[in-house]
Amino acid sequence: MRLVFGPDDLEEYSAVRDRLRLHIVAWARRRGIAVEPSLVAAALDHKHSVDGRLGHWTRRHVADALAVWFPRTVALLEDDRDAVPTALHALIGFLDDHDWLDSRSAPAAELHEQVRDSTPALHDALDDERNHDLGTFWAVQMLRHGVPTADPAAVARFLQQVHAGELEIDRAALEEIQRRHADEPQEQPKEELPPVLPPSAAQILAAADSSVALARLRAFTRWVRAGRALTREGRLLLSDARAVADALDLDHFSRDRARTSDDLPEISLLLAWARQARLVRVVHGRLVQVRSAAPLLSKPIELWRRAFEAVGGIGEHFGGSNVFGAPSLFGMSLGEAYPILLYQLYAAGGEPMPVERFHRAVRDTVNDRMGCVVDDLAGDVEHRLWRRDVTALLDALELLGAVQLSESLGVEDGEDMSELIALAGRDDPDPTLVALTPIGIWAVREMLVERGVHAPLVGELADEDIEYVCVRMACVNREVAEAELTAWVKARSSRAASHEIMRYLQRVEVPAHRELALFALSRCGAPGKETSRWRARVSAALRAPASGAQPRVECDARLARP
Repeated sequence: MRLVFGPDDLEEYSAVRDRLRLHIVAWARRRGIAVEPSLVAAALDHKHSVDGRLGHWTRRHVADALAVWFPRTVALLEDDRDAVPTALHALIGFLDDHDWLDSRSAPAAELHEQVRDSTPALHDALDDERNHDLGTFWAVQMLRHGVPTADPAAVARFLQQVHAGELEIDRAALEEIQRRHADEPQEQPKEELPPVLPPSAAQILAAADSSVALARLRAFTRWVRAGRALTREGRLLLSDARAVADALDLDHFSRDRARTSDDLPEISLLLAWARQARLVRVVHGRLVQVRSAAPLLSKPIELWRRAFEAVGGIGEHFGGSNVFGAPSLFGMSLGEAYPILLYQLYAAGGEPMPVERFHRAVRDTVNDRMGCVVDDLAGDVEHRLWRRDVTALLDALELLGAVQLSESLGVEDGEDMSELIALAGRDDPDPTLVALTPIGIWAVREMLVERGVHAPLVGELADEDIEYVCVRMACVNREVAEAELTAWVKARSSRAASHEIMRYLQRVEVPAHRELALFALSRCGAPGKETSRWRARVSAALRAPASGAQPRVECDARLARP
């Protein structure tokens, strides 16, 4: 049974919670203990809201559940209070009895002791209705007055009676709860970024040296030299623009037909990019090379990073019909949306992501900002211009070597196309997939760290429980996942690693998680016939025909000792 969940695994968690609740209630009943199922579910909800790790319990988790979570979020009457610690005792006892408390949990005896120690705090908190949240306050009042909460008419009559002063409630407590509710910020859960495996300095250097965009920027900056004349509008002279296009072998189809330098899109992009990267600047109507940039031209890594950081601001230097010059998507400029793209790509862990997911994130951000659905007010022309400029942005990043672009395989298939259409909200979705390259991952991580965002490296999960590592690694690049699991094994003895993996394999149900756990097992390297026999037993159990029962793997006592 799965016990670790991410913030988006709501359906999976709901299904496991229902199964786990039934198992715990049945376990308690066999021991003559009456447990309220809804309170077991509430305790699991508490843990899910804290960190999504149902098998990870410390004394602090227990104390917070009893002193804060239950009083604030669960509607309890006087007769229900004693059932809360009973439910927590049953939950802890069940997890301990099945060896499902993870390796970082407190011993079960300490957790039971904390339940007893925190029970008075539960009673004290329940005695003061100001500790409820707004929904729990009203739920308690309706329970107290026997109002069937499933009957809208009965609820409406109850609220009308309260408003008319016919029913007694603690109005001072209600006012304080409403004031606190208004003052509390509505924090969104923060997504944990996956660990990354950054490239070596030699790999970064090789990637920067092979960057097409970097070679063009370097050549353009050297071409500028002491200066090039500009028009009154700040454009290159057409003759100069054609000359540099010919020298760099760009704008093949535009050179002869161009009437101004703006008609040479690749040269226009290069000029704006070089200015944004502070390689060239305008002085007294002439384009000149920035003096401090001269040494940078012979430092590929530093030059590449400056060019990468400049990409997000290129759009500010273009006019109406040029690349990146489309109208904003109902108030959000492309430069403002650029960090959203980088964060999504980094969170994907190097795996390809549909560009339609970025478009969806921008629309959702616009709607959240306005407080309603407004992005549909943007016309089709504006949407198409926006998408055109996003395509140009991705092309520039690919030219730099920061991303790889591909196309969805099987996009013509009905299922894949339906998913893209649902994501895009239009009948002509973009089939493009985009992923960060190794040097792109390195650059985005540098930016995140500078902004104070925790961006873990491979090896930082070595002290975690094996299930937590497998769940976190299930959606990242396979190379990163294997490196993280290898680091996890190396952080403990082979015997301890094998024992913990064994415990997990007894209940793992998700094939991707099981595969990662078996990979970790292959890295344990514990010699001896016991280990070989146990591995064979694991393989046999996993190959057994499905019978509806979860395969269980036993191991020799000598191997089980951590």
